[in-house]
Amino acid sequence: MEILIFGKETCAKCRTTKHKLGHLLEHTGLGDKVPLRYYDLETVDGMVEGAWRDVMDVPTVIVDHNAKELTRWSGVIPATEDVEKIVSAT
Repeated sequence: MEILIFGKETCAKCRTTKHKLGHLLEHTGLGDKVPLRYYDLETVDGMVEGAWRDVMDVPTVIVDHNAKELTRWSGVIPATEDVEKIVSAT
């Protein structure tokens, strides 16, 4: 399982999302088990991955498990409880 965050460095919600989810993984002890990957949509690599994943809004958070999208939040900062339920269920 991994958590993918798509955002822009100039986006306050994107920075908050990245910080919040990083803190959540560390606080729950999952930081070593669940990688958190950030893709900056203002870079070529970020745009390519975002296009591949059909990202249309920032921030977009995707929880991926074995190359299958479990859930997605687009344009919002996901609730801590929602992310925690999904991550701890697998």
